Amino acid sequence: MAFLSVLIALLIEQLKPLGRGSAVYRLRQNLADMASRNFDAGQSRHGVAAWFIAVLLPTLVTLGIYLAALHYSLLLALAWNIAVLYFTLGFRQFSHYFTDIQDALNHNDAATARSLLRQWKALDTVDMSTSDITQQTIEHALVSVQRYVLGVFFWFILPIGPAGAVLYRLSDYVAGKWNHADSEASPALRSFAQKAFDLLDWIPARLTASGYAIVGNFEDAIDVWRGYAQLWPDHNTGVMLASAAGAVGIRLGATAGSAPASPTEPGWTQEAENDLTGSATTMPGAIPQPAHLRNVVGLVWRSVLLWMLLLAMLSVVSWVN
Repeated sequence: MAFLSVLIALLIEQLKPLGRGSAVYRLRQNLADMASRNFDAGQSRHGVAAWFIAVLLPTLVTLGIYLAALHYSLLLALAWNIAVLYFTLGFRQFSHYFTDIQDALNHNDAATARSLLRQWKALDTVDMSTSDITQQTIEHALVSVQRYVLGVFFWFILPIGPAGAVLYRLSDYVAGKWNHADSEASPALRSFAQKAFDLLDWIPARLTASGYAIVGNFEDAIDVWRGYAQLWPDHNTGVMLASAAGAVGIRLGATAGSAPASPTEPGWTQEAENDLTGSATTMPGAIPQPAHLRNVVGLVWRSVLLWMLLLAMLSVVSWVN
């Protein structure tokens, strides 16, 4: 049932992409705003309470509906799985930016590519060269693939099913929302939300990195993973991007200096951050060019097919048992 749920949800999402203004997204935003406004009083326990309201409560509701549906009918449970996955899983929630930037670069329209990248990630793209745009696009796309597709895969196939997908996506959402520069969340809430998502993403990130190595250049992927993943302060992001870079033979690291980091973290120094940012350029591999965008797309699709195949095998084994 898990394989069918993922396959059908992806097909529906391709045919009818979910708009950013959907009622479910507005409910997610309103719940996160309510939780931070009413429970975030600046102490650690308040941050935990706000996170539980914004993330764990919807997760438990999703799990309750799933168990009730499973009790009455497998078809009801399948329908619920598909509905939840439609809102949590999918390429079309970010791929239009990647595709449009790729088209612009293929037509030597760097100005349009800069504008699209700025719209997508609110970056200062004025002085970016074509290779800079390509590198930033690749890195942000790979992170989005993890957050919207591969990470959701992992949490969905666990026994809690659709509740796992909700847990992962909401945890990612509130970590980004509450750690945004414009957020009024307290340091305690920011810290707990980020640590919670880092914990939930620890295993999926390494499975994703392993998948990239399997479907790409295995030896180079492992070498770059082992030698350069630490360039990113966010280690989960580091292992994914380093493995992908080695798998396709390109140099990444544009987001290493801008990954989440704080002067309040233990061991942080200005010299360490400067060394980190500067060392990003030492990664081996070719400087990313627009032609590499197709290579990255191929890597991602091969990785998705790998995990879909494994999911299908698990489903067959489950049915046989």
